Amino acid sequence: MTTFRKSLEVRWSDCDANQHVRHSAYADFCTHARIEWLLANGFGFDQFQQHAFGPVIFKEWTEYLKEVKMSERLEIEVRIAALSSDGSRFAIRHDIFKEDGKLAARHEVSGAWLDLRARKLMAPPEQLQAIFAELAHTDDFAEIALKPAGN
Repeated sequence: MTTFRKSLEVRWSDCDANQHVRHSAYADFCTHARIEWLLANGFGFDQFQQHAFGPVIFKEWTEYLKEVKMSERLEIEVRIAALSSDGSRFAIRHDIFKEDGKLAARHEVSGAWLDLRARKLMAPPEQLQAIFAELAHTDDFAEIALKPAGN
């Protein structure tokens, strides 16, 4: 399994009146890192359109550990925190590191895949399942149990 890392620089628009990164920018950083991970593995916007599906986020949280300011360089590590056996449900954890290697924040999203035609949840295409299978898991990785049909 591989770990994906994305570097980025904090921009003015990422900061708030307290002269540090605004809370919602962390979610934006992590969304960007996830998209870059998928693109690096050959699954981009065209593939989502071709298969007519996309992610739906059920829960998102961030834990802030160190202050981050404008022009700092960050490294975002993306790993799988939880996954259902069919890949339909997921949790992705992002560890956000400062240049000195210290953990600045941890951000996690949990969600599922939405069939855009049927407007119901679905398992992703095999190509995407394979990409998820290759990404490193967190130390506390858990399998998400699927509910029986009709529940």
